[in-house]
Amino acid sequence: MIEEFCDWLSATSLSVAFQTASWFVPSVQTVHIIAIAVLLVYVYLIAFRLVGLKQGAHGLAYATAKGMPWIWTALAVLLISGTLLTITEPARELLNWVFRTKMIMVLLLAAIMFVVQRRTRHNADYWTLSPGRRYAARGLGLVAFAIGAAIITAGRWIAYV
Repeated sequence: MIEEFCDWLSATSLSVAFQTASWFVPSVQTVHIIAIAVLLVYVYLIAFRLVGLKQGAHGLAYATAKGMPWIWTALAVLLISGTLLTITEPARELLNWVFRTKMIMVLLLAAIMFVVQRRTRHNADYWTLSPGRRYAARGLGLVAFAIGAAIITAGRWIAYV
């Protein structure tokens, strides 16, 4: 069923137009890569604070308040640019298990950032109020680091699987 959808989508006039425009894929990939960079810079800045590797005048609540708009904007740009790239080469993406794994990791990373943002917005000290919450914060930070690295790896690996 997915193969039939990919065949149909790749034969649409929009997909064919994207495929034949020599500038299209490199331009969209450039935007996609820049959005990945922006996303991971802010995810890692927040993760540094969660793990306790970054201290300073401003705490996690400040970093979250400043970083989350960048994260949500980057995710929106990634959704748009990724959709355009998928329309261009649907089988390369939709039939690839690495692509599907990457999408699950992106959703998981977004969920982690949402939880951090929500808890911090309601209580700036939420992640430091108890030893259990400090351990949870460290765990979330470490998982965010790992997922970010895995997303980059999966993104590169898609072309080779």
